[in-house]
Amino acid sequence: MSETKVWIATVFSAVLLFVAVAAVAGSVSAAVAVGEGPAVMITRYEVEPEVLMPGDRGTITVTIKNMDTQSSETEETVENPSYTSKKTTISTRSISAEIETVRLSSSSKEIEWLRDGLQRSEFYNLGALGADESIKISLPIKAAAHARGDRTYFPEVCVEVKNGRDVRFPVPVRVDSSGVEILESDIPSEISASESRQIKIIVANNRPNSVSGVSVLVKSENEELEFTPERIFVGDLGAFEKRELNFTLQTFRKGLSLNKSKSGFEFEVEYKNGENRHSNEFESSVEVRSDADVKLILVNAPESVFRGEIAKLEFDVANGMSKEVKAVSVVPVLPVAPAAGEGAGVGADGVRILPSECFIGDMEEGDVFSASFDLYTGSSQRGDFKIPFRLVFKDADTDDRYESPGYEVVVEVKEPQKKGLPNQMLFVVVLGLCFAAVLLGWVGTRRRRRRGQRRK
Repeated sequence: MSETKVWIATVFSAVLLFVAVAAVAGSVSAAVAVGEGPAVMITRYEVEPEVLMPGDRGTITVTIKNMDTQSSETEETVENPSYTSKKTTISTRSISAEIETVRLSSSSKEIEWLRDGLQRSEFYNLGALGADESIKISLPIKAAAHARGDRTYFPEVCVEVKNGRDVRFPVPVRVDSSGVEILESDIPSEISASESRQIKIIVANNRPNSVSGVSVLVKSENEELEFTPERIFVGDLGAFEKRELNFTLQTFRKGLSLNKSKSGFEFEVEYKNGENRHSNEFESSVEVRSDADVKLILVNAPESVFRGEIAKLEFDVANGMSKEVKAVSVVPVLPVAPAAGEGAGVGADGVRILPSECFIGDMEEGDVFSASFDLYTGSSQRGDFKIPFRLVFKDADTDDRYESPGYEVVVEVKEPQKKGLPNQMLFVVVLGLCFAAVLLGWVGTRRRRRRGQRRK
């Protein structure tokens, strides 16, 4: 064999050896790549609501992503120094991640995975994720009613990848038993029967997360108490946020008086933690005084008057409330007289009261004003007349009109004396004087006779 043939055989053998080694190396590299598989990760999670209460339902939402980002590429190689080249294109493609199952695993029963009220274990065959693709999975959960408050649990989201490594990711789920409550800010211990007062309360979110749909309702079984408004909508309350609310309490409806009593009422706060509804109550009470703080006081009134005469009726009006009242007036009611010999009431013809209303106006705290009326008996019947007087006023804050129990005056109307009565009395007096004069004359005559007899 010539040197040239030997050299060619040697080169050919070397090339075959190089190709064989490259093929083996390529096959080993491909095997390694296939063996590693796609890289799947949970890149994001979210718990809603952020913090659960015992018994609450919520969701864990996770984002599962295929982290493989390989793309096709072209590589050019030169085989020998003779500058004869051969282009070889090597294409590499990313491997899709085959998600086989997704499930929730927990070492305790405080956090359960629910679906339409039934406990579930896993999702099957969710499909393939291409390079750099992701998918969101929501897992419905529930905190057991016996779950301990103020504690964090760690259920694991398990992702099984058919052609890659499985993933186990613990998600922190907080459970807190604190709620939204009502606190007393300014509630009076007592109130008069003709007064309206402002009540202040505080609605406080004691939770470490925000709540929504907050509203406060006030209610009472006692119909003699009125609250304005009956409900206040607050809306959202942030974590540990407080809000002050104002209600107006009226102790009676217009024209309705109260007996002294202790009346209870309660506030109820309703709110949502996520989609879970909750409520809390706060009870309170107020002592309602039977006496009106705006009082009508009788100063002077005759017990009786002759028919046809004028009787003077005088009152004092005193504002004993701790605030101003306005449009104060005293209004008499047409008197009613009894029928002769009977207790039934009949119309009192000929009786008038003037003025028909005594208007006082605005009164500051502690003010005292006078109100007087004239009772004209005219040709009224004989008997006792009951004359009610009403005291009306308006609340300076709410402009609502109130009426106090007032006062009732009783005046007897007597029959006037007859015209001939004075002459008869004069006759009796004159007759008595004449009789006395005759008697004195007779006594004097007897004394003179006795003296004359003694002298003889």
